[in-house]
Order: sequence, then C-alpha cells, then structure tokens
Amino acid sequence: MRIGIDLMGGDQSPEAIFSAVLRCRRDIDPAISLVVLARDCPKHSTDSLLEFIPTEEVIEMGETPLYAVRKKKKASMAVGVRLVKEGKLDALVSTGNTGALVALSTMHLPLLPTIQKPALLAVLPTELGVIAVLDVGAHIHYKSTHFLDYAKLGVLYQECFRGITNPKVGLLNIGSEEKKGTCEVKEAYRTLQEYFQHCEGQFVGNVEGREVFQGKVDVMVTDGFTGNVFLKTCEGASSFLFEYLGKYFARHATGDCGAALLGHFHEKFNYANQPGAFLCGVEGVIVKCHGNSDTQAMISGIRGAVALVEKQVVKKMKERLL
Repeated sequence: MRIGIDLMGGDQSPEAIFSAVLRCRRDIDPAISLVVLARDCPKHSTDSLLEFIPTEEVIEMGETPLYAVRKKKKASMAVGVRLVKEGKLDALVSTGNTGALVALSTMHLPLLPTIQKPALLAVLPTELGVIAVLDVGAHIHYKSTHFLDYAKLGVLYQECFRGITNPKVGLLNIGSEEKKGTCEVKEAYRTLQEYFQHCEGQFVGNVEGREVFQGKVDVMVTDGFTGNVFLKTCEGASSFLFEYLGKYFARHATGDCGAALLGHFHEKFNYANQPGAFLCGVEGVIVKCHGNSDTQAMISGIRGAVALVEKQVVKKMKERLL
C-alpha cells in the first residue's frame, strides 16, 4: 500500500506536516509506504521507509480552483491526484485548497456509477455511535437531486466501512416539518422520501441541528455550504468547551477525577482525532484535512486513508452502485 501526503498549500508549513508523517511512520505497518510530495526535499526524508516525490509548483489557499487546476499541472496536489489515477498511489491526503482538490479529483478520477457530484464526508460522534455528514464543503452550488447522491454515498459508507445495517438517513433542516426549508431542500425531501419508500424507516425526514448528536440518524445530508458551516461550528464549540472545562478543573483542583474526565472529553470530541474528510463519489481514496491541521490531525488523516484502502471501501461502494 502506498499513501501519498501532499505537504504543500496548507496553512501549516511543510515541515510541520512532515513531522506528522514521521510520527505516523513509527506507528503504522512497515509494509505501508508513505510517499511525500513537496517542492523541496524535507529533512530526514532519507528514512528508507519514506519516499519523496519532488514537485515544481504549489496551489495556494487563496487561488481560484479552476485557475490553479488549469495553470499548475505540476503542483504537488495535481501530481498526487494523477498518481492515484494511475494506480501508483492508493490514496492521497492533503491539507491544501479544497476547491482545487475536488476539481482535480473530479477531472482525473471517474465518478462512481449513478453519482453526479462527489461529496466530502466527515464523521462526528453521537450518543449512539458515529454519524456521517455530507456534503461538508465539496460544492456550494447544488441541485436538489444531489442530496440523493449524498444519501446513497453516506449509506454505502456506513455499510461498507462501519458495517452498519440499514443506516438511517436524515436531511438537515430548520424544522422537522416536511414543508420547512428552501425550495431545493423541500424538493430534496420529496426525492429522498420517494427513493427510500420501499425501505421502511430508513429515511427519517428532516433533522434539526440540535438533534444530530442524539444518534437519531447514521447519515445526515445537506449542501456543502451549510455542511461546512455546521462542521466548523461543531469543532469550534468543542474547542471552547474543552478550554473552558480545563480552566474550571484547574481552578477547582478536582484532581485525578477531573483530569480523567477532561481526557475522555478530549479523546471523544477533539476533531483532530477524526480521520479527515473523505471525498466520496470518485474512484479513488482522497482525504482532505483542515488547512490548519496540527500533527495529531494529520496522523488521524493518514490513518483514515489507510483504513479506507484496507477495507476496500471505494471498490465495495462501486459494486453496490452498479
């Protein structure tokens, strides 16, 4: 197995991302090759278990995706996606420009059968398990029919990766009533209801944001703009609560009990422990990590890519969509 890591274009320096690669290298199976793509050869890249592929350009965060895709064909991200297409990499992990990564992947990798648009899928903890949320930022322009694609992909992910039987699907909305939401969301409700009409109870209807973490559904579909705002709001709230609890326990000297509770909270709700966002819907494993991902977030993203490859998730999804 060969996992590519794009060191360029994120908010963190290539050296910071590479430190995550070195730590991950120590923890994972030696049979897995980690391949770093960067403009300059990082220090310590002489490790025999690491491979370095030099690239000539960088797609910056602020660049227009279509311009970057057309003009920077030798950028690390572009090279990485092409290597996935050619079968020379089994997966690519990147913290770079999201729009460019999605555009490159859609351009070079075939879409899965019946899928019109890929979606970024992120997982979040709930009271009863893990929920798959999509789209969380691949596209901000959408049609109501794309929500059905997202539902199909989310269901298949939960079945193929997590082994959940008959995953329940919800549509993120401002109320539970069928007639709530924008025209596109109301049309999406009708489309999902019709598609799942023979799967009793699988589509539970509209879900409000406050209900998401109750574990009522296994898959939550929404548009990329709303999904991205929802995801980052959850991450911000989690960080705020962790810092607040840390200060509270420090002031009140709660001892081992407080430290244990804080550690458990951090382990369960720290987004850096989640496996990045998986670009569902293309024939390849592409994992997008936050631009400002720290070492732990990058390690989680790399491990997430390894798990997706090991479980042959894309292959299984394709077979079920045929």
